[in-house]
Amino acid sequence: MPAPNTADDNAFDFEGPSRPGAAAAIPGDNDLSEIYLAALAHPVLRRDDLLTTGFNEADISESIPVLEARGMIRRLDASSWRVLPPDIALPAFATRLEDRARAVRSTVAAMTQVFQQHTESSRGLESFEGIRIMTTLADVREAIVRVLGTAQTQVMTAYADSPVSRELLAATRDIHERVLVNSSGDPIEVQANYSSVLLNDPGFPELMQWRADAGEEQRVTPGLRMTCMVNDTGMSLVHLKDENGAPHGLMIADRALSLAIREVCRWAWHIGIDWHPGAAATDRTDGETQARNILRMMAAGASDAAIARHLKISQRTVERRVRAIMDRLNATTRFQAGVLAARNNLL
Repeated sequence: MPAPNTADDNAFDFEGPSRPGAAAAIPGDNDLSEIYLAALAHPVLRRDDLLTTGFNEADISESIPVLEARGMIRRLDASSWRVLPPDIALPAFATRLEDRARAVRSTVAAMTQVFQQHTESSRGLESFEGIRIMTTLADVREAIVRVLGTAQTQVMTAYADSPVSRELLAATRDIHERVLVNSSGDPIEVQANYSSVLLNDPGFPELMQWRADAGEEQRVTPGLRMTCMVNDTGMSLVHLKDENGAPHGLMIADRALSLAIREVCRWAWHIGIDWHPGAAATDRTDGETQARNILRMMAAGASDAAIARHLKISQRTVERRVRAIMDRLNATTRFQAGVLAARNNLL
């Protein structure tokens, strides 16, 4: 099967040219932009104006119907058009695009359900009502898109040390900075809980900063054993790995079972430690605040190296602070220090 054409510019033409074959011949947005910029210099646009600017007849014939359909120009007669002010035409076109995007998002759940039903039957997988067995990382990725795409107000996640979590760590900055929205375009509340094992990744502090800037609430919990995700519409996933690290999991559309997964996420969130972006430099952070941040990360299971990276201080400073904290709490182990700190409301 040939790869889909991701540059299909006719995808957003709501009326579009009616002549046969026009959809395949429509130029790209770069070509349209050049012609539209040239048209802005002529409030009443004639074909000759574009020809004298250097555009050929074929480009003009293909672009004019698209600009008309997008509401950027309006036909006056067979060879002239009125160019509409861009401060009116462009916002109106953007609104139509947003309406189209909302309509597409609203069909995701139903379309995906049909697709998954036929996919599972063709693969011969044992099926259970409301549950899909996942055996590949691609399956898990699809499930994540489905859970996020059908959420309306909230998503809760727990990231253990799993293949999906490692993919998350390797994702580009634009992925982390993307604000999650629902089918109406409204922001979705995201609560994310991360295994303390992930703290040892050098890129973890920066990743957490980007995701926090996008509105994500964050905690770190030692000992998370599975990666799971659940939304407020009754859809969830559980991602595990076998002894060889191969992905396994369940995609769950059963509301009662999803509520149980949600309670697991709530429990992990309740016992987790709040995560706060690190200070920009040591001279901006007073000693007491720095000690509290170190203690909080110790309780979350972070190593000295991970604490140093996050707070942007030297590992030697962290080691010195850790010894002072443990002496102050009269603790012999880091775990004991975390327990004593929690009992004394120091976290």
